[in-house]
Amino acid sequence: MTEIKMVITDLDGTLLQADHSISTADYSTLKELGERGICRVAATGRNLVKVRQALTPDMPFDFVIFSSGAGLMDWKKQKLLIARSIPSEETGEIIRFLMEEKLNFKVSREIPDNHHFAWWRSTPCEEFERYLNYHKVLGDAVPLKQGDAFPISQVLIFLRRGTELFVTIKQKILNHFPHVSVIRATSPLHPDFTWMEIFPEGVTKARGVEEVCHITGIPQEHTLGIGNDFNDMELLDYTRHSYVVDNAPDELKFRYRNSLSHLKDGFSYAVRKHL
Repeated sequence: MTEIKMVITDLDGTLLQADHSISTADYSTLKELGERGICRVAATGRNLVKVRQALTPDMPFDFVIFSSGAGLMDWKKQKLLIARSIPSEETGEIIRFLMEEKLNFKVSREIPDNHHFAWWRSTPCEEFERYLNYHKVLGDAVPLKQGDAFPISQVLIFLRRGTELFVTIKQKILNHFPHVSVIRATSPLHPDFTWMEIFPEGVTKARGVEEVCHITGIPQEHTLGIGNDFNDMELLDYTRHSYVVDNAPDELKFRYRNSLSHLKDGFSYAVRKHL
């Protein structure tokens, strides 16, 4: 079996418990990985402010990939290494297009200030209201105006759950804006909704891992990844050994190796198969 030199884990629904804590067993596994000289990487869709709600600076991680790969931090040094954004010229066109498509969406400011955002409501949508009410306490949340254009790190579109709808809108976006990344995620707020995320070109969790491999000199074939949702697919397609926890969608459980639920220390169960 290939020696593991780097372990990459998603946070919500994978490593974190329902209360956003790390279980005693999983924390112990992270510590042991460090003692063995194995690089520990968190890869999450959370922005940096929300990462800090779950991870303190002394947590046993070496790197944190956040905003689905738009940002990368050396966690031990608390140093921002990478921050990617979409320039204002293209942002203005994207905002205008999404308004014309009558979609509900928000755009996040540049990293590290991407907890601040602007929003557009085209139609009544309970998911949009849930998101707005929860996140407006974390940063500025202002309504967009026609003609707005400024650099952003992410667009988040709120859609009713359904693969066909996602695929249709994704294709429209890529036809108009071929130089962006479009990522699918299950809403953490309500299972009846899907989130479509638009990022700068090439941004994925996998690219973040590739950058950590370059920084550390660790080859791809010595990596292990574990996740739970569709926005982890690029990551899991990249890592040499790839697992999903038992609470992942069936579509992913058919595609990758299976572990236990995140509530049953699925992170540790997968990792310890390789120690």
